[in-house]
Amino acid sequence: MRPVVLIRDWRQTKAVLTAARDAKQSPVLLTPENAAATYGAGYLAALQDRAHAEFPDVAFTLIVDCGDAPGYALACLRAGVARISMSPHNEKIADIARQMGAELVRRPT
Repeated sequence: MRPVVLIRDWRQTKAVLTAARDAKQSPVLLTPENAAATYGAGYLAALQDRAHAEFPDVAFTLIVDCGDAPGYALACLRAGVARISMSPHNEKIADIARQMGAELVRRPT
């Protein structure tokens, strides 16, 4: 089972990915609920990109929570976020995500 870790910023992300590298794990990084509205799509996409650039050897998954806001979900997709979650599930957003090579997933519990 992959560890699921709540992250809020680069400091936490770096610490989790460093530990995952040492333990040879593939963590799921999960943003807080409604993170897209709180932090913004650009920040979250940059966090994802920096993590991939600095930890290319760690097979992690970042899931950005977009709450119930389709506008924030679309902004994250346009910014390049690969995996988003919404509550409730929105099939239109899921279809758009697929077309953009991204994915709408359920938030891990």
